[in-house]
Amino acid sequence: MKQKIILYILLNFILIMLASCSRIREPDIVLKENGQPCISIPRSEDMLRTNRPFNITSTHIYQTSIRSYLSEKYYQEEQYYVKAQECIDFDYHFQNDITYGIAFSTEEKGKGGTSWIATIRIVKDKEGNSQLLIGNEANSDDVN
Repeated sequence: MKQKIILYILLNFILIMLASCSRIREPDIVLKENGQPCISIPRSEDMLRTNRPFNITSTHIYQTSIRSYLSEKYYQEEQYYVKAQECIDFDYHFQNDITYGIAFSTEEKGKGGTSWIATIRIVKDKEGNSQLLIGNEANSDDVN
């Protein structure tokens, strides 16, 4: 357990360093019908409901148990835009019972960059239904 906490702190430190002077936020995450997470920018970020696009500059997936990045993608040459509550394409198949650190960065004209960070784990409940655990729940070994 102590190792997981140290790893989580290290992951957050690395992501903060990558983000440098950016703002850090927590994305919205829900499970889709296919059991995969939909990771998106919260509706609250588009307060005026203008449906403005957010420029995704990078996506990252880190598996905490093996201390390794599983996927990193940078959108420097190409532009990748999403709107609030639109699923971001991480192009990765998340597996059950694995704790992932996920992160992505956005840029908006005139507002600079924002880093979005969360820890997730998908588990099956007693009835066999997929359940999404986020944050501290995802790091816990006690799953109902």
